[in-house]
Amino acid sequence: MSASPGILIIRLSSLGDILHALPAFADLRASFPNSKIDWLVSEKHKSLLSAVRGIDAIRTLGAKAYGDFPLRSLIRDLRSQHYDYAIDFQGLLKTAALSFLSGARTRLGFSRGLVREYPAHWFYNRTQPKPQGQFHVLQLNRMLAGLTGAVPVSAPLEFCVPESDSRLVASMLRKEQLTDYVVINPGGGWPTKRWSLQKYGDLTKKIAVELGLPVVLTTGPGEETYYQAIADHCGSVQPRHFPISFLQLIPLYQKAHLIVGGDTGPFHLACALGAPVVGIFGPTSPVRNGPWRSEDDVVAHTLPCSFCYGRSCPTKNECMDISVDEVFAAVVRRLAKAGSSSDALA
Repeated sequence: MSASPGILIIRLSSLGDILHALPAFADLRASFPNSKIDWLVSEKHKSLLSAVRGIDAIRTLGAKAYGDFPLRSLIRDLRSQHYDYAIDFQGLLKTAALSFLSGARTRLGFSRGLVREYPAHWFYNRTQPKPQGQFHVLQLNRMLAGLTGAVPVSAPLEFCVPESDSRLVASMLRKEQLTDYVVINPGGGWPTKRWSLQKYGDLTKKIAVELGLPVVLTTGPGEETYYQAIADHCGSVQPRHFPISFLQLIPLYQKAHLIVGGDTGPFHLACALGAPVVGIFGPTSPVRNGPWRSEDDVVAHTLPCSFCYGRSCPTKNECMDISVDEVFAAVVRRLAKAGSSSDALA
């Protein structure tokens, strides 16, 4: 194998899962600085990867790519690159098949105990076995990348945000006269991952009143009504509403004292940036999907049915019956670790 192998990364979605694969990409880029490293991603998530430094080419799979001509065109394009490695971080039948159809000499993926869909592992000619114990998903991704000979690095992830996005966020902060603030992202891809909007409102009020820190609420497409539902419980200390894009979260997070949210893309973006975070977890395991750094905090209840990864719940989502006081205590702990300048913590 070449000292500078051609590498195709396959991770189509979702935003959080793509972010969890970025440390593995960083290992590959640092270990093979002269290699061509491309990434195959779904069309709707291309914008995130466009902000990541070091990817040579972003190849996309559109929602209608499974017609005869679009798929044949994509496969022809992939095969023309003569990749040495295709690394499937997703473990679905379609992503495993794409690794095979890419024509890469070595196809890397997870073993039967780790793939999302059986029998995806049949398409690989080298697999990462399931380790004993529990590991964070980003550690599993780095283990898989390590099958190429890549060595883990500690360099931070680098994002390049369009200047227009940075200017927009800066102008919003100036308009609201914000320099010290906490960000709350109340969204979540699954209903079972979302904490109560009323509790987010009570938490927002406690942060503003007891810590003297204003709160910025961020919402994504389809989540616009969350702001008013939260604001209705905040009394006179109304939060600011920033309905901004995913990439625009980057400059907002980089200046924030803390980000609070559940297991969703914006939360993992904050982790990727190294921003201080507090996670609120229910159906998903904080060991596997939680904060990336040991100094960050997470609030979760352990029940007999915990960490079921269910998108619906027969127990009325009891695992998310987490009190405002529990989350507020985690906020205070994490701000203290971060060396917050808030007078309330002095």
